[in-house]
Amino acid sequence: MMVKKLLAILAVILIAGFVFVKVKFRKVASSDFDFPTAQTVNLASLVKERPADAPPPNIVILLADDLGWADVGYHGSDIQTPNIDRLAKEGMRLERFYATPFCTPTRAALMTGRDPIKLGAAHAVFMAWDNGGISPTERFMPEDFREAGYETAMIGKWHLGHTIEQHTPNARGFDHFYGHFNTDVLYFDHTFAGGHDFQENGKTVSHAGEYATDVHGNQATRFIKEIRDPNKPFFLYVPFLAPHSPIEAKPEDIAKYPNRIDTPRAPMKTYAAMVDSLDQAIGRILDSLDEQGVADNTIVLFFSDNGGFRNFGGVNTPLRGGKLEAYEGGVRVTSVMRWPDVLPANTVNENVLSVMDVYPTLMKAAGVTPNYKKQIDGLDRWDAVKGKGDKDRGQPLIFTSNVPIYNKFKYGVLDGPWKLVQEVDHQRRVTEVKTELFNVWMDPNETADISSENPAQVERLTNILDKRLALHPIGGQYVKIQPHPGWRAPHDYADVVIPADQVKEDMWTGFGPLATTVLQKTHGEKGRIKYD
Repeated sequence: MMVKKLLAILAVILIAGFVFVKVKFRKVASSDFDFPTAQTVNLASLVKERPADAPPPNIVILLADDLGWADVGYHGSDIQTPNIDRLAKEGMRLERFYATPFCTPTRAALMTGRDPIKLGAAHAVFMAWDNGGISPTERFMPEDFREAGYETAMIGKWHLGHTIEQHTPNARGFDHFYGHFNTDVLYFDHTFAGGHDFQENGKTVSHAGEYATDVHGNQATRFIKEIRDPNKPFFLYVPFLAPHSPIEAKPEDIAKYPNRIDTPRAPMKTYAAMVDSLDQAIGRILDSLDEQGVADNTIVLFFSDNGGFRNFGGVNTPLRGGKLEAYEGGVRVTSVMRWPDVLPANTVNENVLSVMDVYPTLMKAAGVTPNYKKQIDGLDRWDAVKGKGDKDRGQPLIFTSNVPIYNKFKYGVLDGPWKLVQEVDHQRRVTEVKTELFNVWMDPNETADISSENPAQVERLTNILDKRLALHPIGGQYVKIQPHPGWRAPHDYADVVIPADQVKEDMWTGFGPLATTVLQKTHGEKGRIKYD
């Protein structure tokens, strides 16, 4: 009898999983955003065709930092996010959008369309005491938009290099930059490690006492209303700091959440206030698009750079795990795309998209011809956004994190429905490895490890992982959670960028050909001696 009951339960799970895979697009009830039961729709039939002489669309990318899957109203949160929810009602929820487990690699993948492992930026972030950055030989997305006649701007957190001019936003295709180089900048006094970090196009600006999220929202609105040339299309990238640490919020926003309790381990009330403030800033940006009469022909893409950090208050339920982990809660992020002139409102898209895909996908949507310097890893998924093509992107996604524990790595490989999750802990004299396998189409919350039943899949995905990790440059980033004892912060980060004319144009090629060949053989799959 017990066996029959178990078989019946298993049959229900399999049928539910089959339905989950088959139902790719859903129409969402406007009053219900908590994983509603919804009818299947032909999403492609709802997409509107633009006339041949339609003007190029504006592009606005709104990037949250450490926002949890369940930290928005339309995913059931008690946090007030009416403006993000408005995007969901007026746009399309991208429910299988994948970022990376933390900040820098997501930003690198977004800007270049390339796998951050190849850029030396997948394992750990660029900290204030690092002198690395994304190689100047890489092409950034705003460069293509600018060449196509767009005016380009960035407001917010950079985190892709800051010590030489070639690494800074103004050198990577942005006509206008207002923000900060580093992460973890204090919200009210705008310093990191005591050094001031707020600037406009290389010149220090001061907003003493003003909440950083408000600065980001106000400056984005200023660009839309006052700075941009109204005769040109615009590309605006707004990477917010919120709700990333430090955990600081305005008292009036904290007061909105009396039923939440702050603890030293999970400051739930303050975190909610930070998300609330983020939503308010997004609301001002959306209002400015309305006021300028450009909202209908503007593609607004909203997503988080990774899952929420549970120790700071982020909630990723029902997904497993969170920031710094390869489980779904760390890499599958809340995302919405709105383009009223083309995309149907109030819909859900369950096709798989990666942050690497954003560059070529927006190029296609906007009718801009890309000019990649190198072969990119992102795929044009515009058809998938419109409800055509396959649910799977056809190429595996790799996730890796070396943060914050030295010599401890968390890996993930997603290929179709299969998801390998591996933790490798290189201890002093022994290495411990934990391996799990999931079918995330049938088990999206990664509750059942099926690695023992599928050894061939484990071996196949492990081989994919090893080959990809071997592409990491030897000198690439690894975790340095604290600086060298000899490091000191500058008084102002804007003042210590080395001008381009004082920096060699080409990278040092390293040892001679013979020595390089010998070294590469010695290192083998541990990484690349030569960049690209």
